[in-house]
Amino acid sequence: MSRGSSIRSTLAVALVLALSLAGCSPVEETGPETEAGSSEPVALVIGTLATQDALPLWVAEERGHFEGAGLTDVEIVTFQSAQECQAAFTAGSVDALMTDIIVAAKLHASGTPVLISTVMLGADTAEGRFAVVAAPGSGITTIEDLAGVPVGTAAGTITEYVLDKLMAEAGVAAGDVVKEEVPKMPVRFQLLLSGQLKAASLPEPFVTLAELQGATIVGGGDDTGAPENISQSVLVISREYTSDPGGAASLEALLAAWDLAVDDLNSTPDDFRSTLVSKAGLPEELADTYQVSSYPKAQPPAPEQVQAVLDWMAGRGYLTAEVTPADLLDR
Repeated sequence: MSRGSSIRSTLAVALVLALSLAGCSPVEETGPETEAGSSEPVALVIGTLATQDALPLWVAEERGHFEGAGLTDVEIVTFQSAQECQAAFTAGSVDALMTDIIVAAKLHASGTPVLISTVMLGADTAEGRFAVVAAPGSGITTIEDLAGVPVGTAAGTITEYVLDKLMAEAGVAAGDVVKEEVPKMPVRFQLLLSGQLKAASLPEPFVTLAELQGATIVGGGDDTGAPENISQSVLVISREYTSDPGGAASLEALLAAWDLAVDDLNSTPDDFRSTLVSKAGLPEELADTYQVSSYPKAQPPAPEQVQAVLDWMAGRGYLTAEVTPADLLDR
């Protein structure tokens, strides 16, 4: 017998033996994957505040986009304060939350690893307006006029970050930026209108509401006119949650539903005024006139935007550990 014939004969015997052994082996029945190892979406709880930033989430809920994307068990929980929302996230009661880059960095630095999954509002300068507003009759017209004047804000928040960036852009020396600590936004708003604060850093819809009541946006104090994008609200999700295949699948489904809701909102924004009033706490006096924002498709913030926030936080001592853009953005 030739060498080639011998090899073929040996292989044939081996193949028959392997098949016979396989036939004698018990066949394990494969049932459904457990939730812990599933690649199908699992239950998701999202924490948010009553604010316009989360409008696409409520629209996705109303229009059935979560179910359409395969996310059949999702709950949106509205909290009364950012502190309550963050505490629930840290405790694991919610899996994701609407917040900003500053809070995301603080959470990560304090031992709660997070992923910034998308910008919710503020992908460009036209979205999500923050502004420095002067009290009625204050005589303050430009941001340069605020050198040495106490401005209402809250330390370590996006309103302080926007204030610092706008003041620096206007050439106001850091030593001339004076801040009045007023953490609660409604209180800050009322102090501004009563003249007890000459100026305050505010988000929408407080900016528009203040204008209706005689306050004015100071020249150079509107971040929609800034040369660079300053403020973004973001959707943060627990890295522990996304480390499970089911959690990762839920995130993908959530972002797909977000995009569908954004298409709805951007095509017919006025259709969702009632949702903005009922869910986001839009004051009744603005219900018919407030311009519904456009919203971005799912996309993370640019690394350089995150780095700018981290640099500011480090300079002010707001970080308890080093955090990099990769820590917050890399999947």
